[in-house]
Amino acid sequence: MALEVRPLGEMAGAEIIGLDFSAPLDDETVATVNRAFLDHHVVCIRDQQIDLDRYLAVASCFGAPHAQKIPKFAHPDTDMVSILSRELNRETDDPNSKPLARGTFWHTDHSYHREPSKATLLHAIQIPSSGGDTRFLNMHAVYEAMPDDLKKRVDPLRGVHRLTARRQFTGVRRRTDDEVDGPRAVHPLIRTHDETGRKSLYMNPNRMDGIEGWSDADSDALLEELQEHAFQTRFEYRHRWRPDDVLIWDNRCLMHAAMDDYTETRRMHRILLTGREPY
Repeated sequence: MALEVRPLGEMAGAEIIGLDFSAPLDDETVATVNRAFLDHHVVCIRDQQIDLDRYLAVASCFGAPHAQKIPKFAHPDTDMVSILSRELNRETDDPNSKPLARGTFWHTDHSYHREPSKATLLHAIQIPSSGGDTRFLNMHAVYEAMPDDLKKRVDPLRGVHRLTARRQFTGVRRRTDDEVDGPRAVHPLIRTHDETGRKSLYMNPNRMDGIEGWSDADSDALLEELQEHAFQTRFEYRHRWRPDDVLIWDNRCLMHAAMDDYTETRRMHRILLTGREPY
């Protein structure tokens, strides 16, 4: 059966029909998925009932997976897969304390590394009967809609990214020693995609200390201006999960955020693919 690429949203998102990850992927199939990935930035493949080994084998067709560094989020069978579940994220050791959802503010994965993640894969193992969507912002479109004078102001600037950044918009405050001493990286605010050559605004509001060489006050003023421009629904695609969805998205040109609007269990298996320095 020939693969069909069906757009899901105006800003991003496509569904690939006729793809079965349990079967070997030939070069032509991988090329088709990669093309859809670059064109639509978020690719969804439905109804994929695959085990961890097969999931990792599929991910390896599109890049090199890298290990989950925080032990409590790593899958017990392999640290190449992490578990996203609010039950793993509590602010106290009391098992009766309220669990927190991760990733509910706009962000891009692992920007605080010198070589941020190229892509993220998420496999929907268990989803709530309602809620728990994931939203995406097309940062190419965000950049292209910026006024010319703002583009000129931002073009030479670099953002300072840290795991425990000064500017955080998350409820998580408890950190392990490894997290507190986590990595730091400096990346351009205007990023050129290393495969397509398109420019985008490269931000991670939850992991940015500020702008290199700027005071906190000046950094905050510009970053707030950029966020106000970026956080518009006109740049957004919203994915409504189905059980066994596999989603692959491009961290080089997207931000994403999970919705914290559910009470039932939501469990996802995540794989991150290594990337290059964004220069």
